[in-house]
Amino acid sequence: MDRERLNYHRDKLLKMRRELIDKLNERYHDAMSLGEDGTQDAADEAYNLYNKNLMLGRVETDALKLRLIEQALVRIGNGTYGVCIECEEDIEEKRLEYVPFARYCTDCKTELEKKGLIKM
Repeated sequence: MDRERLNYHRDKLLKMRRELIDKLNERYHDAMSLGEDGTQDAADEAYNLYNKNLMLGRVETDALKLRLIEQALVRIGNGTYGVCIECEEDIEEKRLEYVPFARYCTDCKTELEKKGLIKM
């Protein structure tokens, strides 16, 4: 991959990282403050606990995505960005455009998902 494309993807990943960190902080704060607005009956408490767990699940998913973005930035730094970590072939540019933190080419990702070895 040429330097211009690497810079493009790096800039895109850095922007995604900034936005994701902001979203993570906001979601975590919202989840932790849920139900702290006064006296609650049992139904309110159950509803708030359910929503808090739902929100924290989203935080967990976003944290995983953040780790994948960080790993992609490391791969840019060490010259392996855009190369499938399974078969070591180039990842399709269309895939990188859509998922700039992609670790696998389309074929390897499909096979690994079928085997239940990866989910994201």
